[in-house]
Amino acid sequence: MLLTLLGTGCPKVDYKRFGPCNLISSKKCNILVDCGSGVTQRLDEVRKSLRDIDALVFTHLHSDHVVDFYQLIISSWHSYRIKPWKIYGPKGTKKFLYQIMNAWKDERNLRIKYEVRNSIQAFKLDIHEFSEYGKINFKDILMEYFTVDHKPVKYAYGFNFYSNKKKLTVSGDTKPCENLMKYAQKADVLLHEVFIEEEIQLTNKMRTKKNARKFDFSGVFEFLGREKSITFSFTS
Repeated sequence: MLLTLLGTGCPKVDYKRFGPCNLISSKKCNILVDCGSGVTQRLDEVRKSLRDIDALVFTHLHSDHVVDFYQLIISSWHSYRIKPWKIYGPKGTKKFLYQIMNAWKDERNLRIKYEVRNSIQAFKLDIHEFSEYGKINFKDILMEYFTVDHKPVKYAYGFNFYSNKKKLTVSGDTKPCENLMKYAQKADVLLHEVFIEEEIQLTNKMRTKKNARKFDFSGVFEFLGREKSITFSFTS
């Protein structure tokens, strides 16, 4: 199982970093976690065809994590994808994504009529919304999802991926919370977000001197019983 960090950016523009997106891949499966800005370019850079993505999963529905969704869909069609997209996300994902698809309906139909390609399956969405906790099998990868604390977002998730006796935990956007501690136990790799204090100014509610400091994750990793970890910048 391989983890590729396609993008670790946040809403604040940084030309060195693309929007939030990670690729979990194995011998038989490719799972995309979120689709922030630049996802299609980054997939092309790592030579992963959009034809071969088995599933797209969303940690939550903040704009920086979903902004390139339609670009992903239209680019997959131009890459001759011939199967529908399997998509998993929090409550509200179906309504949200179909609204995006509907916004581009006229443009999409114009392309379909003019280009006359062999398949339009890439435009079909098979969307499933998460409950509070569950497991989903993707070929040789088992994904476990669980809720995390990303206030004020009501529905936010972290994931465990299991394959070949290895465990990879992706925290999603969250502060250290009870569920993360519970479900990330004995992970071989923990991918956790961190807040970079220079990127967002102090405000009365969102960021204060008390919570704007960089968090010391050493205690978290010690508690989880693993030394291998990757932290990426704060995304909201």
